[in-house]
Parts: sequence; C-alpha cells; structure tokens
Amino acid sequence: VVIPKKVLLYATSSALDHLPISYENTRGKRHRSLRFQPRRSRRRLTVSWSKSHVDPHLSTYCLAVTSGTSRHPPTLCAAKNLLESHSHPGRGASSKEHVHKGNPTGLHCIHQTRITLHGLVYDNTYNFTLYVVNTRNNLSTRVAAESMKYRKTRAQVLPTGRYVTANLQKNYGIINFQYEPHYNGSTEFHVLPCGGGVVRAKLRGPGIVTRQKKEVKTHELLEAPLQPGKKYTLRISATPQELGKDLSVTVLATQAGIVEYPEVPSKEPPREFSNLKNCNEVTIGVDPVGTAEYCVLARELRGITPMKLAAIPTIPDQCSLHRRRRSEYTFDRCVNRTDPPGNKAQIFKITKLLPGKWYQVQITAQIHGQSLSYPLIKVRTRRTCLP
Repeated sequence: VVIPKKVLLYATSSALDHLPISYENTRGKRHRSLRFQPRRSRRRLTVSWSKSHVDPHLSTYCLAVTSGTSRHPPTLCAAKNLLESHSHPGRGASSKEHVHKGNPTGLHCIHQTRITLHGLVYDNTYNFTLYVVNTRNNLSTRVAAESMKYRKTRAQVLPTGRYVTANLQKNYGIINFQYEPHYNGSTEFHVLPCGGGVVRAKLRGPGIVTRQKKEVKTHELLEAPLQPGKKYTLRISATPQELGKDLSVTVLATQAGIVEYPEVPSKEPPREFSNLKNCNEVTIGVDPVGTAEYCVLARELRGITPMKLAAIPTIPDQCSLHRRRRSEYTFDRCVNRTDPPGNKAQIFKITKLLPGKWYQVQITAQIHGQSLSYPLIKVRTRRTCLP
C-alpha cells in the first residue's frame, strides 16, 4: 500500500449569492459576469471576466465549457469529474489572454481573465461556468453560469439618410452594417455610441484601403468615395471593457455635406475653475465649437460614496440628449453663443446649487439641429459660503 506524502483538500461552493464585489454592479444587482466576443475568422470566441477582488494575486480561474443540453457543473469538483481537463502552461510573463486551439469544450484552468476558444460550431449552444480558485487555501467558488448560441454575424442593411440603431450587447459586441450607394461622390458615415460607452468602427469594401479601427467616444465621421452599386460593410464592435454593458450604436449614412455635427472634442473634457467655486455655484469651461446653442445641465448625485463616485462614467449617452426629464436636474439652461475672441474657452456659471454637494454636469452643443455632448464632469460645491 502506497501512503501519499501529501494530500490536497479542495473546498468548493456552488452558491452564486456570495459573489466577490467585482462580480456585482454598483446597485447591488448582478450583471453579466462573462463577456463574449465572437471573432470573424476560424470560428473563434473570446470569453473574458473581471479579476476577483478577494486575493487577486492568489486567484486562478477555471472555465467549464459544455455544449447542447449539458448542465452547468455545480462545483469545480463536479466539473473535474465530468469534463476533460485541458492542460495549460503556467502564468505567462506578458500574456493577457490564453488561446486554446483544441476542442473548446472541457475545463480550462488559467491565471488570465481572458481566453480565446477555436473551432466553435455555428448555431450550437454553449454553456460557460466560471470558478475562482484561491491558491492559498484551495477554496473554489462558482461565480458565473451563462449560455450563448454561437452564430454568424449577419449584416444589417443601412439605408441612405436614415438613422439606424442596433444593440451591441444582444449581438455579442459586433454589428455589421451593409451599405450600397446609388450615387456618385463621397459618402459620410456618422457613428454615435449609445449608453455611455466606447465602440470601434471600420469600413471595408471595394477600393477601401485597409485602415485601423477608429475608436468612437462621442461621434465619428467616416468619409470615403464609394462606387455606386458596390456593397460595403461598416463594422461596429465594442471594446473588451464595454462588452458587459447595455451598449448600442446609432449610424447614419448620407452624401457628403448634408448633415453636420458640432466638432465636440472628446479628448479635452470640460474643466472646472476651482478658484471661482462657492457654496452655491461652480464655473465650467469647454473648448468652443463655433456658433452654436449650448445647453448646461447639472444633476445632484445623492447618497454618493467614494467608491460609487469613482464608478460614475464620464462618457455621455449621445442618443438620449433630447429624452431627459427636467425634474431630475437642479440646473437646466440653454444659450446661443459665438466663439469668444482669441479662441478662449466658453465659460458657464452654474448656480442655485446646495453647499457641499456633488453634481454631475453635462454640456451639449447644437449646430443645424444636430446635438453632441461633451464628456461629463463631476463637481462639488464648497461646504461654507465665501463672502
């Protein structure tokens, strides 16, 4: 009889109610812990998730992948007994994701928070179960159990002169718009992210020189001389960080020069003049966009904590600028202005605020009926009033 010198004991839990904070949103409601991103070639799928906030440097991750009607294994022990374990090399020095080119189903245990699987079958349903393993005490916890149907990314027809909105989350982060021009001359594609996120845009087709994807935070104008009767594809994809969000995109294709949006800078956010701050007012400056109507909104951030404050996004939702409820805002004012002399900033004083309160300020600019929002900014009034 051989007596083992070392015995490893594993404690596992199937409870999804005791999730680390990284798997919950700020409102305490569980969101999609796993983010899926289908790839265009070789039937690939990238699955990613957030790091565990509990001993992240001591955590490894095991992803169980099954297909068809197979159920999610309740514990890591059950997954090891039921599924083939794919051996993976140790932690890479610089690799941020693991690539598995064999059979996608089975148990994948890795140090990274991102894995790309090859050889998936179209129209097949795959089940994904994620376990976090603490290497210090060998405790494993099941933190996610989700399913998806792997399918081809079908193109959506994009008509000329009409806005089309599509949901990126429902399409696992990728949407292909198919466009066929019926006129000579350049075509302009206006891309507007909805939901306060970032998307990437790329145009492909006859005569289009291959370019890098453009990252879109507020509004992007893609212009190209297209050939009448030829088919082109405008590919919109979510960045890996945005895959778990309810993100949509609005696209408009027109002849060049028909629709004009204000050139709102996305890299230069609004700035607060701290020396002009008081207990009931703040002063904000933005880069000018020419003759335009500016609207300034301020909304109180109630019950705010440092953690919640850091989680408040700065990227605006460009698709809901005209669907706001005025009762939500402490300050709401619009004014027509031209550029100040010397290309100086447009200055706005926001009044009627309360002492020592946090506010989120949004400034929009409108030209020829088209509006865009500057990045959002958080400000706080003084606790005591200055004379």
